[in-house]
Amino acid sequence: MLTAGRARVLRWAAAAVVAVGSTALLTGTAADAAPVVTLGGGSGVYIEDLTDSDSVNNCTLTAIGYDRDNKLVGLTAGHCGEVGARVASEYTRSGGIGVVAANDADMDWAVIVFDPARVIPTRQVAQTTINGIGNPPAIGNMVCKNGRTTGYTCGPVWETKSYYFRSQVCANHGDSGAPVLLGDRLVGMVVAGTDFKAGPIDVELPLCTGAGDLIHEPELASNITTVLDDINAQGGAGAGFRPF
Repeated sequence: MLTAGRARVLRWAAAAVVAVGSTALLTGTAADAAPVVTLGGGSGVYIEDLTDSDSVNNCTLTAIGYDRDNKLVGLTAGHCGEVGARVASEYTRSGGIGVVAANDADMDWAVIVFDPARVIPTRQVAQTTINGIGNPPAIGNMVCKNGRTTGYTCGPVWETKSYYFRSQVCANHGDSGAPVLLGDRLVGMVVAGTDFKAGPIDVELPLCTGAGDLIHEPELASNITTVLDDINAQGGAGAGFRPF
C-alpha cells in the first residue's frame, strides 16, 4: 500500500474558487458543447472536493487513453478526488469535462471518465511524449516527470520496490499524478514526497521549487504496471487501459 509521504493536493481558498466561478467551472455551459480542451499526461486538472464545496483539488493527469469498453479515460493520483467528483481543465477553465469513476485509496490511483465530445486526447504535453507503457525502472536509471506545478524535470532512481520507486525528480503540490517516464515510456505516477533515508536516519529536506533546485526531498512514484494491474483486477472503469 502506498501510505508513505505527504499527499500533494493543493486546496484552493474559497475566494479563489468563487473568483473563477465554481459552478460554471465544474458544470460548463451550452457554448462548451464542442470539444474544448486537449489533455494528456502532464496536463493540469481541477477536481471537485466532495468534502468542501468551496475547494477544488489541483492535480496532474498521468495519461489519457481508452479502456476495454472504449471509454475515454484518464489516470491520476487517488488522493486527488473521490468517486463522483467532477473534473475541469485547469488552464482553459473548461468545466464538466469528466468525472472520477474509480478510485483506490490504498494504491492511490483514480480513473477519470471524460466526455469524448469535450476532450481531445494527446500523447504529447510540453516535453513529454507517451508512446507506450514501460517496465519499472532500475536503480540508476534517469527518469523524467511532467507536472502542472514544477513542469518537466529529471532525476536518478535510487530505490525500487515491487510496487513503487523513489527518485530525485522535482515535484511539489499539484504535481500529484504526474507521469514519470523512461524515454517515451510511461513507468510511474507521482504520488508523494518522502524524507531522505540515510541508513536508519530520516532526513527531512525542503520541497522542490522547480527545475534547477538541486537539494530537495525525493519523490515516491507508484509503478504504472502495478497501478494498471490493480485497475484491471477491479474490473471497472479504466480496466484494459491503453494510452492514446
